[in-house]
Amino acid sequence: KTYKMKFGNRGMNQPCVGLRTTRCYITPQNHGYAVDSASLPAEWTPLMVNANDGSNEGIIHQTRPWFSVQFHPEACGGPTDTAFLFHNFVYSVSHPFRANVTTIPYSLPI
Repeated sequence: KTYKMKFGNRGMNQPCVGLRTTRCYITPQNHGYAVDSASLPAEWTPLMVNANDGSNEGIIHQTRPWFSVQFHPEACGGPTDTAFLFHNFVYSVSHPFRANVTTIPYSLPI
C-alpha cells in the first residue's frame, strides 16, 4: 500500500538509513508517495528508511533476489554511496538462492 506524502522527499541531500547496517547514505530523491511499511506482505522487509521523516525508502524480499529503492541510486555521474545496490543486484541475479535477508531495527533519533 502507498500513501501520498504531505510534501514528498525532493532534493539532492536526503539521508537514508540502510536497515542492514544502520549506515546513513545521502541520496537524491524526487517523489511524493511512499510505501506503507506496515502494509508489506510477510515475505517483504523494509530495506531503507528516510532519516528525516521515517518514510520507507526501500523494500527487499526475504528469500528471493528482489529489492527496490525509492531514490536514485546513482552508480555514476554523481555520488556513488549506494553503488553497492547495483553490485547486489548483479550478485542476486547470478546467485538466486543466496542466504535470507537480515535487517537491524532502526528508530528515528528523538
